Amino acid sequence: MKITFRQIDAFQTLITSGTVTKSASLLGISQPAVSRLISDLEKSAGFKLFQRVGRKLEPTLEARLLAEEVAQSMAGLKRIEQAAQNIRDFNHVKLRLVSTPSFASTLAPLLIEKFAKRHPNVHVCLDIQSDDERIEWMVLENQDFGIAVSTGRNHNIATHELLSTEAVCLLPKAHKLAGEKNISPKDLAGENFVSYFEGSIFKSDIDKAFNVAGVNRLTHYESKTTAAIIGMVGAGLGVSIIGSGFGAGSFDPRCVTVPFTPAICYKAEVLWSTQRSLSAIQNEFLSMVKEEYSDSKS
Repeated sequence: MKITFRQIDAFQTLITSGTVTKSASLLGISQPAVSRLISDLEKSAGFKLFQRVGRKLEPTLEARLLAEEVAQSMAGLKRIEQAAQNIRDFNHVKLRLVSTPSFASTLAPLLIEKFAKRHPNVHVCLDIQSDDERIEWMVLENQDFGIAVSTGRNHNIATHELLSTEAVCLLPKAHKLAGEKNISPKDLAGENFVSYFEGSIFKSDIDKAFNVAGVNRLTHYESKTTAAIIGMVGAGLGVSIIGSGFGAGSFDPRCVTVPFTPAICYKAEVLWSTQRSLSAIQNEFLSMVKEEYSDSKS
């Protein structure tokens, strides 16, 4: 006969209470039901568990040995219950994000802050990589989500739009073009230009606009981040083109922005891999993103 959890429960309760009457009350069952459970357990175990001493039932030596094993097993069961609760509450769960520098100081903290309000126990790791293609590769390999501008070239990458912005011309406050209502590539002919590093989608689109216009720039200065470009323009090292919604947190009061034509539109997006299913916490993050940032494509 198989030992059941109900038999073990009755056994533990009887050892603690010492009487069938108290055990029945604690378990919420009848006295005959307690006696039957103990009798069935004795049959399954193959030895006597209790002997009557006066008005109480005293456990035998064999029962005490069995009780020690039961106690260890129950402790293990409680650990399993606790582990299940931790998993359910996302305790000790890690969410891995990777972002371009432009979004690492602006959009990424906003997303993490919103998510932390919903799931304060989740451990969030934010990595920073310099170009969008590398972020797509990392999302396919081992990162949960990327925050970047999708190249649109990888069919295994899904995206959700966070915001869109148009490029603006960034100038030192004292620059001769600072008061203009609009700036085109021809207006910047021969200017010292602070550029993004190779590999940036921003750089590719900006270069295309100048090449189409047949305008040459003096590119003595380059940087990976919008914040650094803003700083260099503020120091008077040149002019640049940046996305109007990027790097806002580090905007330099020594700079001014002027609308740029032709329009260059950028979209900040959350990226994830379609090659693997999302975990519970990844689904929670994605749901939060979709609630907080309604995709214009939806």
